[in-house]
Amino acid sequence: MATTLPMQVIEAMAERPMRMHHALWHISRNGWATFSPAQRDAFRTRGWEPPRPAQKANGQPEFDNASGEDFLFMHRQMIAEVNEILAKVGDPQHPQVEGWPSIPAPGDADFPVPPAFTVPGGPDLTTNIQNAKTEQTFNRLHDLEQQFTDPSILQRLTLGRLGAGVEFTVHNTMHLRWSEEMPEYRLGGDPFNVDPRFDELSYNWLADFYSSHVNPIFWKLHGWVDARIDDWMKANQRTGPVPWTVTPWVGPMPPGHEHHTMARHTLRAPVDKGEADALRGQIDDLEAMIDDAKATGTREPVPFATIDWSPRDSV
Repeated sequence: MATTLPMQVIEAMAERPMRMHHALWHISRNGWATFSPAQRDAFRTRGWEPPRPAQKANGQPEFDNASGEDFLFMHRQMIAEVNEILAKVGDPQHPQVEGWPSIPAPGDADFPVPPAFTVPGGPDLTTNIQNAKTEQTFNRLHDLEQQFTDPSILQRLTLGRLGAGVEFTVHNTMHLRWSEEMPEYRLGGDPFNVDPRFDELSYNWLADFYSSHVNPIFWKLHGWVDARIDDWMKANQRTGPVPWTVTPWVGPMPPGHEHHTMARHTLRAPVDKGEADALRGQIDDLEAMIDDAKATGTREPVPFATIDWSPRDSV
C-alpha cells in the first residue's frame, strides 16, 4: 500500500479506549434492532443506547431517522482529531487527512486491491470480502460514486439519507475491498474479544470495527466519504456550518471529549497521575460494557455488511 501516516497518529488510533469505543459505537447502532430486552438493558445502563439505530431487524438501513447524520458526523470528528495530531507533528508530507479524490480502479499502482482470503469461522464475512474484491464490485462502486457526486441526486437527498446510503454501500464495501489477510483475527470465536494482544499496532485489519481506524487506508476511504458532505452542501447551496438536524451521537464520552474521539493525542508526552487515573477509568468503563454484553449473549453484527441499494431508489 502506498499510503502512510506518522507513527503518532497510528499510536493514538491504536490506544485501547479508542479501539473499544469505535467498536461499541458501531455495534450498538448496527445491532440494536436485533438485541433482546436484556441486551438492550445492558447497553442502555452504561449509556450505549443509540438514539437512532442504523439498521432495521432485517438488516436494511434506517434511511429516515437521521442515523446517517450520526455516521457522517462521527467520522468527520475522527478526521478532525487526526488533523489535530498532524498539526502537532508538523510533517510537511502529511499536513492533513487527504481522502481519495475518486475510488481507485482495479490495477491502481498506489492502492492495489489485496487478494481474497478466508476468515476462519466467519463464512458470511469471508463471502462479503471475496465479493468486494471483484471487478464487478468495482463497476458497482463506480456507478454509486457517480450518483453520490451528482448534484441533481444530492439535491433530492436529506443529509441523513445520504449518510445511510454511503455507509451501507460504498463505505462498507471499501472496508472489505482493501482488507488484507491477517495472521490472526479478533473476531474468531468471541465477537467481544478485547485481549490486549489485539491492541498491538500491527493489528490494523480494515474489516474489524476494533482495528479499522488504525489502518492508514481508513483515512483515505473516510476522506472520500467526508467529501460527500461538502458535495451535498454545494449541491444544496448551503454555506457555513453543516445543518445537522439532530444532535449527532458519538457515544458516551469522557469530560473534555464530547465532540472528539477517545484518542489521547499528547504525542506520547508523560501523563500526570490525574490523567492516568482518568484513562484507567475510561478503560474500566468500556471493559465493563463489553463484559455486560458478553453476559447477555450479545453477538457482534457482521462487520461492514453491504446492501444492494441505489440513491436513485431513495428519493
